[in-house]
Amino acid sequence: MEDFYLVQFIQKIIKERKRQVLDLLENNGINSMEQYSSLMGELNSLNYVQQELSDLLEKQEHMHD
Repeated sequence: MEDFYLVQFIQKIIKERKRQVLDLLENNGINSMEQYSSLMGELNSLNYVQQELSDLLEKQEHMHD
């Protein structure tokens, strides 16, 4: 059960960072194409990790059923 709380904590951090990145993208906070490219890469990575964590929780839930 401890793992569950760790995953939730990490998901919360990911969600907050995604919100920050999206705010920058949506509110013209980009200074260069390099920054845009970097933020898009970060957003893709965050989405990937978030999905992997969700899948992990789902698999763990099915194992306990």
